[in-house]
Amino acid sequence: MNNFDFNLLVVLNALLEDNSVNLAAKKLNVTAPAISKSLNKIRVLFNDQILVRSGTKLIPTPKAISLKDNIKELVNRIESVFSSNIVFEPKNTTISFTIASNHVIFYILNTVLFHEIQNNAPNVFINLVNDSDYDDDFLRNHAIDLYIGEIRSLNPEITIRTIYVSKCCLICRNHHPILSKNKHMDNLLKYQFIQTKNEHLTNSDEYNKYFWSERNLIGITPEYITTVNAIIHSDALAVIPEFVLTIAQKLNMPVTYFYTDFNLGKRNIIQAWHSKHNHSPAHKWVREFTKDMFLTKIK
Repeated sequence: MNNFDFNLLVVLNALLEDNSVNLAAKKLNVTAPAISKSLNKIRVLFNDQILVRSGTKLIPTPKAISLKDNIKELVNRIESVFSSNIVFEPKNTTISFTIASNHVIFYILNTVLFHEIQNNAPNVFINLVNDSDYDDDFLRNHAIDLYIGEIRSLNPEITIRTIYVSKCCLICRNHHPILSKNKHMDNLLKYQFIQTKNEHLTNSDEYNKYFWSERNLIGITPEYITTVNAIIHSDALAVIPEFVLTIAQKLNMPVTYFYTDFNLGKRNIIQAWHSKHNHSPAHKWVREFTKDMFLTKIK
């Protein structure tokens, strides 16, 4: 182990995640020949081919498969040790963060996010990406630094904290017939509904679940704002969290909201990140920074 190059572990981890020299090079911001050179050293070190060609693809050897989880854990620990000891000064530090969320939350944050960055952290670069473009491994594979949004399936090593709980309500277009009627379940189920994709319902009992299962759905939209727009131009109803309603009202969208005599559930807004960033001063800062902005603007 004399003069062991720990960078080889980082390269090996990237190779085992992507099974591709080119993708590993892109992830580590180096050239493909540099990755190939490191792979040759790794093969000598482990006395194994690690990746072998099968047609046009590279596939891991049994040895590589057995190493994968341990290498990932080791690299994460090393990165965590270094990041927790790096001094972060918002006014001076140059760093970038990639944050995944949905359009509504970005709208809330963007009213102040970049203004505050300019004033308080001029060398920080924020890359905002749509969470729907990524699968549930997006925090594990290091593509995303921070997720802000509703609860979704995430890997065990992901740290989660709830930053806001939003009660749900029903919306309809202005002057909708339901507004003059009793809002009990039987009346509501006479109307058609538009659902927002990947609704994550919490705090709903069996009686309320009947409502969700019996709704006559005429369609599903990818985003809450799309749902609101569809409601404006139809006689359908939709269930949305109050934080979305807040934005719709600020945009003067012609919708009316109302509540029912049964519980429509709640939506938990979470922040999620890879546990290796738990003690990183820079990542702690961006988590608190975005949480405080969200809570301030949602009121």
